[in-house]
Amino acid sequence: MGNFEIFSQAQNMHASFFAIACLLLCSILAAKEDRLFSAISFLTIAIVFDFFGVWVEAKAVVAFDKGLAIETYTMFELALFLISMIFMSLAASRFISVSSDSSLLPVWILGGLGSFAVILFTVIMPAGDAVNSMRIMFPLAGFLYLAVGLFARFSSSNNSGYITAFIVSIIAIISISIKFFEIYSAWYLSLVLYIGFAFSFLLMKSNVINDKYQKAEQDIEKYNRRIEDIIKSSPFPIIISRLTDDKIILANNNAIKLFGINSQQINQYHLKDFFADSNNRRILLEKIEESKEVQDFEVLIKTASTETPFWLLTSANIIDYNYDVALYSAFQDITSRKNREELLQNQATRDPLTSLYNRRYFEEEVKKQIIKAKTTNLPYSILMLDADHFKKVNDTYGHKVGDKVLIELATRAEKALRDKDIVARYGGEEFIIFLPEINVIQAEKVADRLRQSISTIVVYSDDNQEVRFTVSVGVSSSDISDNVDTLVKTADEALYRAKQNGRNRVEVFTKNDLKHFEEQGMQLVKNEKKNQHPIFDKENSAEISLLDGADTQDTKIVS
Repeated sequence: MGNFEIFSQAQNMHASFFAIACLLLCSILAAKEDRLFSAISFLTIAIVFDFFGVWVEAKAVVAFDKGLAIETYTMFELALFLISMIFMSLAASRFISVSSDSSLLPVWILGGLGSFAVILFTVIMPAGDAVNSMRIMFPLAGFLYLAVGLFARFSSSNNSGYITAFIVSIIAIISISIKFFEIYSAWYLSLVLYIGFAFSFLLMKSNVINDKYQKAEQDIEKYNRRIEDIIKSSPFPIIISRLTDDKIILANNNAIKLFGINSQQINQYHLKDFFADSNNRRILLEKIEESKEVQDFEVLIKTASTETPFWLLTSANIIDYNYDVALYSAFQDITSRKNREELLQNQATRDPLTSLYNRRYFEEEVKKQIIKAKTTNLPYSILMLDADHFKKVNDTYGHKVGDKVLIELATRAEKALRDKDIVARYGGEEFIIFLPEINVIQAEKVADRLRQSISTIVVYSDDNQEVRFTVSVGVSSSDISDNVDTLVKTADEALYRAKQNGRNRVEVFTKNDLKHFEEQGMQLVKNEKKNQHPIFDKENSAEISLLDGADTQDTKIVS
């Protein structure tokens, strides 16, 4: 391929070494790809050996002009050309088949015959014509085999590098072939061929990268199809939404039905639009951001087709989908389970007859409210209500009407008070109310309005008789104590006084009453609770429900 004239002048040599350096650099860059390593490495080695073979040929020409013996130069020169041919054939075989060694047999046969010819015509039977022919035949054979190997790569999807190298090889073959006619090409043609091969190496690397990119795209497409198949066949509703803008990318049929999504306009929906509670969604995203996945997280969902939000259990994790970072969410409808939990919760905290909170819940919740009020220095009050002459109602009209009285009393109390007020059935016909942020003066007014409102209630017996009733109310406040038990007992003491003073009235437990109450309580302890005041019966009195039809036993001296 080379022309020994490149060594005739310094500038020619410098240009040649620069071209060889470019070739080596490009081969190193391209050979980093595993598929190209052996082929490009062999081809580069072959070109370098050819370059040094031309250099030895130039040395032989100089020695011949000086009348010196050139047999050693000639043998070394042919050996370099032979090695170049062998490495070029190895490169061709690697282009033909990267993993197969069956194509190497012709290389070894060609190398063996070439070695025999070099020894025969330079040592055993020196022949100048044969030597001149081998100078041409070795490079020509190598480039012919290389062209065949490169041509075999034309079927590749990305083949621009192989086509370029093939064209350069054909030019090299032509430039070598014309030497048979003793026509020598310009010295700089070798430089063009070196640069041409260097450029083809970079194109080959680019082709391999494109192949990998296309394979990656195909793998991603297969992965996405597999995900879609899994999603479509899943018995659970599944939604994939893009993290960047929360748009829904994919939803299976179960999710479309559950969320009321129009399948033709799926890209117009955002997953956040279905969350009934924004704080619930924020907590979900925080958990996903922290651990990249969430298992069995409860979410409250609303849709355009349902008036009442419903509960779903979701498991979600972050995935790559169609070159987007997406959220994969699987859902399970747990509305019935949540309803059962709510029912059990109500059974544990609610009175079965009136649906008000029960005594246990009231005491636990008021303790929390008092702690909160102490931090904000806000007042609070407690009202204790008792239906007047309730035993007489039961005895006269029956327990069924008595139950109606308690239900109507509870309903009126809840409607007349604020949402943050806590109303509970404390036992039998006795009700208790906690009023946060209400002082004793305001509490007395609330109690009186409630008393008057209850007095207007009319309940009808089975024989359509009107049944009216009143309540007595006792009031205690944060001025008295910050202890729940003390507040309840003092409110009950005020209620007891309201009963004694004629019923259907409100009595307030004051600080002056507290001193007398404490002294009375201490005296009762000293007397071993003889003739114990009814207020202390609260500690051991059980809640009474009229649902079972049993007679109601009064827990107070005065009904």
